[in-house]
Amino acid sequence: MDKKKLQQKINSKRSDYTKKRRLKYLKEKEKNIGKPFSVRQFENLVKNSISKKLPSTFSLRENTIETIEFINDLKELKNSNMRIYLNMKNVKTITNGTIALLLSVVNEFTARGKKIIGSKPKNPKAKRVLELSGFFDYMSGSIEYYSEVNSNTIIEQSNKSVEPQSTAKVVSSAMKTVTGKSQRNKKLQGLFIELMANSINHGFPGSQKKKWILSTSHYQKERYVSFSFIDNGVGVLKTLNQKIGRQLLTLFKGKQDLLQSAFKGEIGSRTGLPFRGKGLPFIKDKYDTNRISNLFILTNNVILDYISNEFYEIDIPYSGTFYYFELNSNNQI
Repeated sequence: MDKKKLQQKINSKRSDYTKKRRLKYLKEKEKNIGKPFSVRQFENLVKNSISKKLPSTFSLRENTIETIEFINDLKELKNSNMRIYLNMKNVKTITNGTIALLLSVVNEFTARGKKIIGSKPKNPKAKRVLELSGFFDYMSGSIEYYSEVNSNTIIEQSNKSVEPQSTAKVVSSAMKTVTGKSQRNKKLQGLFIELMANSINHGFPGSQKKKWILSTSHYQKERYVSFSFIDNGVGVLKTLNQKIGRQLLTLFKGKQDLLQSAFKGEIGSRTGLPFRGKGLPFIKDKYDTNRISNLFILTNNVILDYISNEFYEIDIPYSGTFYYFELNSNNQI
C-alpha cells in the first residue's frame, strides 16, 4: 500500500472515531437537557465513586442481619482512597435509630478526610424520615438535591465524656412532647449521662478516638419520643471478656446469659470477682422501674430485645453498642 492510500485509511479511521465521540457527546447532552448543573455535577461524582446500595428495609429490628452486613461492608471501605456513594434510592423503610447508626460510620470516614455523597429515597415516607433526622446536615460531601425541612429530630455527637447541658435540652424537649410542658426529668438525664460515661470509659480502649451519637425522634400526635444511643467502640461483650477471663466465662450458658447478667448486676455474685460495673445495671433499672419503655440493645453479636422479651445471638458480628428506648405518657415521669 502506497503512502497516499495509507494516509487516506488513517484519516478515515480518525473521522469514524471523531464521529463516534461526537455522537456519544450528543446523546449525553440530550440526556442532560433540562437538568440543573448541580444534578449533572452530582452524577459525575457518582460515576467516580464506590457505590454502596442500602437495603430496602434499613432497620436493625425489622431487618437485622442485612442491615448489620451493610454497616460492616461499609466499614471495610475506611482505608479506600475513593469517594463513597450511599445509594438510598430504593429504601422503603428506614428508622431513626438506624440512621444514627449509619451516621456513626459516616463520621468515621469524615474524620479520616473522606468524602461521602448520597441520594435520597424515592419512597416519600422514607425520604421524609431521613430528612427530618438531620442526617444530611452531618455529611461532608454532596447530596443529590437539597430540600428545606423543619426537623423535629436532634442528633448530638461528641468525643467528650458527658454533656449535661446538651442532655438537659434533649430531656426538656422530650418532656414537652410527652407532657405538653418543658420540664426536667432527672432520671432520664441521669440515664443519658451514664450512657455517655459508660461509652467513653469502657467502649474505647487505649488511644482509640472516642465518639458517641444520641438521636432523638419526636412523635407529637402519639405523644412519645424515641432515643437511640450509639458508640462504635469494642462493644460490651468484648469489654466483659477482657475483665472476666475465658475460664470464668464457662459459668454462663452463653453470650446472651453473660450480657443479661451484666445488666442485672449479677456478674460479681456469679463469678466471685470484685466486679464493680454499676453502669449497665443503672441502665436496666430505668427500664425495670418504668422510667423508659421498649428497651432494645445490640452489642457485638447479641441482642437483648426487651420489647418482645427475646434475648439471642446472631450470626454476624457488630463492633460497638446500640441502645434504643422510648419515653411516653405511661412512664413514671
